[in-house]
Amino acid sequence: MCILIDTNCLSCVFEKRNSDHANFGPVFNWIFYGKGKIVYGGTTYKQELEAANRFLKILMEFHKVNKVVVIDKAAVDKKENEIKAMVSHRNFDDPHIVAIIAVSGVKLVCTNEKRSIPFLTKTLFYTRGKKPKVYSSKSNADLLCDSNVAECCKPSSPLNKKTRNQLGFYKCNG
Repeated sequence: MCILIDTNCLSCVFEKRNSDHANFGPVFNWIFYGKGKIVYGGTTYKQELEAANRFLKILMEFHKVNKVVVIDKAAVDKKENEIKAMVSHRNFDDPHIVAIIAVSGVKLVCTNEKRSIPFLTKTLFYTRGKKPKVYSSKSNADLLCDSNVAECCKPSSPLNKKTRNQLGFYKCNG
């Protein structure tokens, strides 16, 4: 069970006071209390993450407790360039997200950017046409399950209570 969280959704997932947290809080709960892991990688995602640097601490804390999988930067960057060469469309500004999905095999992407969903789910980009499922609101909470585990995220297990208590960011964001 792993999920790629589009950087435009990080505040929705991790900030309790965000107006859309009710829709994306289940993603946080799945990672914090359940078997969920966060997947990311590549230069573009890292740059976007640095621009939203308040979330770096959260991802670093999750990384320390084996709740983050970082995909090979060079492989993601190479795939991103291939995808950019395939599609040029004004609504497609997330080839790096598609590249992370394609390289990692992650089965679930979290985004609230409706215009990018048709591109994220285009079978053309993925080996054997295995497109990801999209989490875009709490109505998709059923996707946060064991059947959406990707090989890169195995094994996956919930955090124990002691580890959850040690994650200081939770007191502010959870």
